[in-house]
Amino acid sequence: MAGTLTSEQIEKLSVEERLKLLQLICESLAEQSDELPAPEWHRAIIEQRLNRMEEDPHPGIPADEALASLGKRKA
Repeated sequence: MAGTLTSEQIEKLSVEERLKLLQLICESLAEQSDELPAPEWHRAIIEQRLNRMEEDPHPGIPADEALASLGKRKA
């Protein structure tokens, strides 16, 4: 490990430096995404959405229709 940052050291970093640190951490986690456990609330949301889809399997509307509808609302 290259070194350990304390919370005090992190607080002294500029916003740009903290964002870069956050980006590095996220990238390092993405490389190991298979090892990251999914939180239980993620599983609960997926289960709810699957249940809703099974109850009403209507596929919705095509994306171009949805975007056109949104465009009409803005005007």
